[in-house]
Amino acid sequence: MRSRSALSQDRSGKNALIAVVIVIVLVASSIGAFMFLTGENRAAQKGDVVKVDYIGKLADGRVFDTSIYSVAADNTTNPKSLSFSFRGNETVYKPYEFILGSQGTLTGFSEGIVGMKKGETRTIVIPAGEGYTLNESKLITLQLTESVPVQRTMSISDFEDYFSATPTGFMLYTDPVYGWNVQVLFVDGANVRILNDIPSGGADYKAYGSSSDPSQGWQINATYDSTGDNIIVHHQLDASSAFAKKGIDYTGSEIYVESVDVTNGTAVINHDREVAGKELTFIVTLISIS
Repeated sequence: MRSRSALSQDRSGKNALIAVVIVIVLVASSIGAFMFLTGENRAAQKGDVVKVDYIGKLADGRVFDTSIYSVAADNTTNPKSLSFSFRGNETVYKPYEFILGSQGTLTGFSEGIVGMKKGETRTIVIPAGEGYTLNESKLITLQLTESVPVQRTMSISDFEDYFSATPTGFMLYTDPVYGWNVQVLFVDGANVRILNDIPSGGADYKAYGSSSDPSQGWQINATYDSTGDNIIVHHQLDASSAFAKKGIDYTGSEIYVESVDVTNGTAVINHDREVAGKELTFIVTLISIS
């Protein structure tokens, strides 16, 4: 039979062991609670505030947006789409923070993050019909060869909208679409008579161009027709121009060459956002959950 002191020692040992177990459980619980509250080891769910780094790409692999400066600054490894805008300073590039499932974020993007854990990277593909909505009325068919009257009459308000200027008799202006000189012949009441002026032998211009951005616009050739009453414009676009040419319309909005059909002599010009109606791929890394 064990002595009373031995039994006492056994009880003391058991008590010590129990105390150690309790401490371990408490510590583990605290760590678990901390990890849960800080999102260290749990999956993101709707309603969580999350921060993510992302790279947004079109189906051909060109980057249209990113939160990562090194990606934005590297055009060799990460070629950019026509609408990509480099924001400059590295401090501007930060993880995107939002409430998972909230309005204002693409549904497919938000749903793709559900279930991710901190530090995880996931590729999210959003089909064309589920991304940014395309306004079909903004897809305009352009004739690759078109005829423009040498002289025409327009209202003063239309002139001001088109040229962003007030018409003055005999003054020269630059056509914001074709790039050639335009002279005001006279202003009569509410109307303006203008003359589209190109050299007698014709000339090359940049349509939909911008004096501040040489990447905007495409080449055209302009010549007079046999009567001298019209200017024949030949847009220098082909199949390779699709998704590779952009311009600025007279309202100051960007436009994009969506497709070119040389056989039928037409091109489709997108006056909506470049990403509208397109399949989008996002490479997303979850930075934090709270």
